[in-house]
Amino acid sequence: MAESDPLGKSWKLWGGVLAFIAVLVVLGLIFVPRNTPAPEAAPTTAPAPSIPVESSEPSTTPSKPRSGDCPALSTDTSFPNDPPATEWKRHPAGMLLPVSAEHGPAKQDGDFWRCFSHTPTGAVMAGIALTFDFSTGAIKDAAADSPARDKLFAEQQSATTSREFPAITAYRVMNSSDTRAAIEYLTKYGDKYAAMRTDLIWEKSKNDWRLDLSVTEPSWNLVNDPNSYTDFK
Repeated sequence: MAESDPLGKSWKLWGGVLAFIAVLVVLGLIFVPRNTPAPEAAPTTAPAPSIPVESSEPSTTPSKPRSGDCPALSTDTSFPNDPPATEWKRHPAGMLLPVSAEHGPAKQDGDFWRCFSHTPTGAVMAGIALTFDFSTGAIKDAAADSPARDKLFAEQQSATTSREFPAITAYRVMNSSDTRAAIEYLTKYGDKYAAMRTDLIWEKSKNDWRLDLSVTEPSWNLVNDPNSYTDFK
């Protein structure tokens, strides 16, 4: 289970509005401008731990040598019905994100957290990190090249709307294959639940997952059955 406030309380939202209060329908984009993140102080009761980066040993046999600069990580392609072993680490832009020694992000280059295992669990870890890379981190390469990516990136750079971003507590794999994945991330605000869907594509040239914004832009929707999601540890 994630710590009580794993992702911090403030994320600036561009374009769409996360108006999520007691009786409100949630629909909106989560992408945000980089210029004014105001990170919350790390919890005093459980400081955000760090994990080995790049030097971690995979739990299964490493994959064959690949192009790109991402190291070999876990090759365990089993469906993540149980939560992966994660820790929470603060992104330079302010948000606490789940990280895994086995599934990534194995490289944390400033605001660009990347290199995830080519597995369903790797996609789970990639979806939230790459979304935050692209938005608050303003890392365009966190998404696969497409006209939709370029348009969305330009819009977020000029956005000024700000809203609070609630903590991500759980996930659900909607679909997963060797080349694509779709993950939903659950949050709770008051007595309501909402989920954000993120689509991913595996890029062979980078040996890594990337956001696939040509499919759809990440958006929030109300959730009636939060028990169908798997809690992060």
